[in-house]
Amino acid sequence: MGESGAGRAGLTAAGWAELHHGLDPGRVPLLRPWLRFVWTIARPLRPVPPLAITVAGVVLAIVAIGVTPWAAVVLVLASVLCDALDGAVALAADRATHFGSIADKVADRIADTAFALVVWRSGAPLWLALAAGSTTLLLEGIRVLRGGAALSRITVAERPTRAICTVLACGSAAVSTTTWPATVCAVVWAVLGVVGIVQVAAAT
Repeated sequence: MGESGAGRAGLTAAGWAELHHGLDPGRVPLLRPWLRFVWTIARPLRPVPPLAITVAGVVLAIVAIGVTPWAAVVLVLASVLCDALDGAVALAADRATHFGSIADKVADRIADTAFALVVWRSGAPLWLALAAGSTTLLLEGIRVLRGGAALSRITVAERPTRAICTVLACGSAAVSTTTWPATVCAVVWAVLGVVGIVQVAAAT
């Protein structure tokens, strides 16, 4: 979700860009097919309050911490879909608001923290999972504080990276009792998070 009035552009690349600091979807590999998929789901959901979808995404991420690995995979993916759907529904129904934009950012940070804990539950050391999650909070904090070009700077540590690491960690835990795959996922998340921090800090 984003600023009030952004929904006038509807479910288009321009409308999405208005909610994402002018970022051109064409600059992000595979984003356009993902958006078409999300928009197809969003259209019949226009009567649903976007904030309800935002909250649902957070709840799903938190619940994923305490369930079986296979269930965690499903819940994490559902949470990621909710994160995309809330803004899409807001655009489709012309209900994008400043409050919704803030709520979405807060929800993302809560879900990111929950994802880190899912990686821990999948076998990674707690300190390492928390370190990975901390890089995300620091990256996004720097992005907000710097503003300007940092808001639209694409890094190697965006939400898809965190979601992929989480899904791989709990998916590995679902098929094996070994813990090293989750540890590797946490390391990759943490390392890419550090690189992302550098990328955002250097944005001009």
